[in-house]
Amino acid sequence: MEQITNFGDQRTLAYCAFCGGKTGTRDHCPSRVFLDQPFPENLPVVPACAECNSSFSIDEEYLACLISCVLAGSTDPDKIGREKIAKILKRKQALRSKIESSISVVEGNTIFEPEHNRVKAVLTKLAQGHALFELHESVAREPDDISVFPMLALTEQQRMDFEQPVAAEVWPEVGSRAMQRMLTGQDTDQSGWIVVQPNMYRYVASAVGYIEVRIVINEYIGCVAQWE
Repeated sequence: MEQITNFGDQRTLAYCAFCGGKTGTRDHCPSRVFLDQPFPENLPVVPACAECNSSFSIDEEYLACLISCVLAGSTDPDKIGREKIAKILKRKQALRSKIESSISVVEGNTIFEPEHNRVKAVLTKLAQGHALFELHESVAREPDDISVFPMLALTEQQRMDFEQPVAAEVWPEVGSRAMQRMLTGQDTDQSGWIVVQPNMYRYVASAVGYIEVRIVINEYIGCVAQWE
């Protein structure tokens, strides 16, 4: 990713992106557990308090492993496509067992039942980070609305609507990365998505009368989070 300097009001960065408390560390957004090596240069980082920086790690690891297991249709590390995730599952038997226990077979189909609260917490955290990094907007609270879904579950029209975010009704904050991207198109595809790593992670943050962040992980799970 190209380095884009943020010229927004630096006072906004004095607080944790996730809880609004005092900051003291920085956190990658997205976490590197969702990416493969070699990592892209200039990964987004946002201010975080020490508690938030550490408290999400286990849930992020869970979600990354869950997605890989779903895509493989198995928790067997030897069948997992991502080497990093295979190593985690080999090393952490309790995590593998937890995901294994969520599996059921319905009419010959392997179904994984996720821990929805953990999945929502991770995607909320990621969306908060993208809103601050791109729009220079602090949304250190629960979204007013958030939806999480498998991309395959979308109809053709829903997929088209999701892939083409609503045009901004107001300009982003002057100096924000979103403003600079709007003027230059840096690091975005034709639809405005920021591709952190192809087929692994992409997102788009918009100001459309409200704050909206859309995320796709592994081209499997999608998310839309909104703050009034």
